[in-house]
Amino acid sequence: MNGKTNLGLNPSTPGARCGFVLLVALFVSLPFDLPAQKTKSPFKRQAILHMSDGEQREGIIELSRGIEFSLTNLERNDTGANAPVESAKFSGKKSKIYTFNFNVVKEMRFEPHSEEYLKKFKMLNVGFRDDVDEAGKSTVKKVRVGQPYPVIKPKCTVVFNSDEVVTGLLRTCVVYLTTVDPDTGFKIKTSKVLVKSKYSGEPGQSYEDLLRVKRIQMLDEGTQFARSMPITFNAFDFDSINTNYVRIKDAGDTNLLAHGVVPEEAFLKANKLVVSTKGKPATAEPSLIRMTGLTHDTLSKVRVQQEADGSVKVHSTLGENVFLAAQINGKWVASWPVEGTVRTELFKSVEKEFKKTVDYYNERKLIGVIPKENGREILALVRLRRDIPDPEQALAWAMSTRWGSQGSFEMGEDGKLLEYYRLSILKYARDPKTGEMSLEDRGSFCRVRIDLEDETPEVGVSPALWPVVMKDGRLIVGPKE
Repeated sequence: MNGKTNLGLNPSTPGARCGFVLLVALFVSLPFDLPAQKTKSPFKRQAILHMSDGEQREGIIELSRGIEFSLTNLERNDTGANAPVESAKFSGKKSKIYTFNFNVVKEMRFEPHSEEYLKKFKMLNVGFRDDVDEAGKSTVKKVRVGQPYPVIKPKCTVVFNSDEVVTGLLRTCVVYLTTVDPDTGFKIKTSKVLVKSKYSGEPGQSYEDLLRVKRIQMLDEGTQFARSMPITFNAFDFDSINTNYVRIKDAGDTNLLAHGVVPEEAFLKANKLVVSTKGKPATAEPSLIRMTGLTHDTLSKVRVQQEADGSVKVHSTLGENVFLAAQINGKWVASWPVEGTVRTELFKSVEKEFKKTVDYYNERKLIGVIPKENGREILALVRLRRDIPDPEQALAWAMSTRWGSQGSFEMGEDGKLLEYYRLSILKYARDPKTGEMSLEDRGSFCRVRIDLEDETPEVGVSPALWPVVMKDGRLIVGPKE
């Protein structure tokens, strides 16, 4: 008898048989990731990747944790009677960036947006790359050299589970595909597939030689979501929201409306606000944003709009509940539990780690926290501002380069440096034992421009905007009466 038999694989005694049966029962009870099983994460989907060479790759598809697709829409032409559902909403000439994950996608199709053969280039006057001519155009001289190579920039058409269709340019991302043995249910391997915003070949290759994803076809249902959800306010007065928050145009002084405060000499004319500034008339379009929202799961910004019939709706929420925020009397307030603003030990520990963060924003204030999953995930309501430490040096730098107004330091039309503050939600992963945190995601309700010398406006929470409960496709906002 060999050693394996002695270990109980072929038991010969009643006690051994009992132990063997118990071992088998425990082994059978272990969870296997079978193809037919639903994965715990809604972002993992059963799908087929159709490649440009005709190959079809089937398996479990997902993105990296914390990563989402980012799609910049293109202008649509099919907005007539036979157009896809709500295509008119995505037909504007202004670009809009949509962020989403696999859970709300039915299909993604890729086709060339542009195809061309290019040659590599070199710059003849590298030392003068910052020089511009009288028209403001760069004087850098480039020359193409070598053999031409194919370049394809694809466009992506996304069909959502709601039948909404958006076509645009997708930012480069990595898709992970895990293949599974259909007989045993065991995972075979996980491979990375790079979905690029631009595919480049080698000299001598053709467009057909560029291997790329042509279609991602979902095999399961995914998450269903509503295109718009009406809101019922139990205690909040929607009409109290600032409606005169405007962006001034062609004004002699751009600072008058920095906080949404309309001067006394302002008046409405032909649905436009006309303001007298130092004897020079200025026109500003009234803002359409009276309230805004962020989704609970992805912190994606969503549109909150009052319809012609007076009802208020959240549009394209992708099935997620939302946090709301509004500007009341010049102050931004968010939907947040009041108990989350109390300076508990958890609040203080989060605040300590939050203030350690070193990034673009050097003025940071924690407003409130919401712990999830035994404190391992924290949502933090924060106010952020970039305070320019040396304005004179920053202004000199901004004026010395044509990139100054597009970099870290923004300049107004009057040549003055301007700063911004935000009311945002940050999502942290937190170690309950050590208190250490790592930022997973973020989203901002607003981005407001202010002058350097101005104090950062206070922000807060509104008890009338909490909680936000989803029920039968409707959002119920605020405490019960």
